[in-house]
Amino acid sequence: MSDAAENVDPEELQRQLSDIKGAMGLAEQYPGRARLWLVAGLIIGVAALLVQATFFLYETLGAAAYVAIWGGFCLVAVATLWLVSARLPSEAAPEGAPSWRAVYGSLGAFLLAATGVTGEAAGQIPGLDRALLYFGLVIATIGLGLLVTGAVLAAHRVRRRDRLVFYAGGAWVLLYASSLPHAEPLRYVGVGVFGILFIVYAIAAYVYLTRV
Repeated sequence: MSDAAENVDPEELQRQLSDIKGAMGLAEQYPGRARLWLVAGLIIGVAALLVQATFFLYETLGAAAYVAIWGGFCLVAVATLWLVSARLPSEAAPEGAPSWRAVYGSLGAFLLAATGVTGEAAGQIPGLDRALLYFGLVIATIGLGLLVTGAVLAAHRVRRRDRLVFYAGGAWVLLYASSLPHAEPLRYVGVGVFGILFIVYAIAAYVYLTRV
């Protein structure tokens, strides 16, 4: 027994353990993260529905009501995400894995830069088309975020079949964003429809990640 223990190569043992973990799903390897993704997805969907509602009511809503609605939503969303995150088991990220704050911070900076690039040209576009431009950029950034999430999860040693959920999500969201200005019904209710579709996608992704 002692000879066998002495012949164990620590580096080979670590490699085998890494291979085993690399075959694990997101829910098994990082407990609670699928639930956090579900909550984030529901928040995105509800935010899109709220955008659509306030878009229709912008002429009747005063500035104070508008600020109160979005301020209240942001407080509830942040508090919910904080509570869910606080209850997650502490699982250290693999060495060399990218920081999620850096990833999503970069996406936020990209969105600000992309909207800034339009400059004064956006002011020459009619109101509805200008709104579609900005909403389309936001939705496209969400799609990009899903694709980046799938790529980053590879560094977190999450199995490929689970990462496909995010790749597929990113693909349909980008396709939807690109069709938003061209389909006549979507020009008026497209953001709300996106909210409903994203809620359905978030729930389906959660079920897939935790049940399949």
